Amino acid sequence: MMDDFTFLRTKKVIVFDLDGTIVNLTADWPTLKNILRERYAKRYNDFCNFRSISRCLSEIVNKKDEPELLKFFDIIQTYEMKNIHDTTPIEEVVYFIKHKENFGIKNNTKLAILSLNTKRTIKKSLELVGIEQYFDIIVGREDVRSWKPDPEGLLKIKNHFDLKKQDLIYFGDLENDIKTGKNAGIDAYYIDTLITLVRNRGKRVN
Repeated sequence: MMDDFTFLRTKKVIVFDLDGTIVNLTADWPTLKNILRERYAKRYNDFCNFRSISRCLSEIVNKKDEPELLKFFDIIQTYEMKNIHDTTPIEEVVYFIKHKENFGIKNNTKLAILSLNTKRTIKKSLELVGIEQYFDIIVGREDVRSWKPDPEGLLKIKNHFDLKKQDLIYFGDLENDIKTGKNAGIDAYYIDTLITLVRNRGKRVN
């Protein structure tokens, strides 16, 4: 386990996942998946189990049915937003975002979000925990057409800043996030790595 922030200090952009990384959302995922499954079956007379929402949305992309894809995004956003005010912060990560300079991270280091949540959900979650102003770019589910672990979202952020892959780092809570970084050629770490480092530096939760 690394004991300092050296691996972060050379990075020009720090990218975060959202749910399970910066905050914990409380959306009713089982009900949402059932609704999406039923709509998909009715629309296409076909079955997709929606254990992976992204995989089934990719089927809609393959069918070139953009209007229906947008409707699916709307349904997902509705369910994500239903319990949005029950969102809770992951305190160590929020503290790091607010005080990154205290950890030797340069003031001009940019912060970004890459998440499978919809952009409205992301923005509202960041607003609720008081950190929306710290992020330069947010890439949500509706901003790409290939989802994690496909690298499209991370590469979109890289291209936004016109940087090299080695200038970015990505933090997430799932193996899927680590695979996304690998597929993009960008360093990726579990968020627990950052949480442990912040705790070891004696962060006090306000």
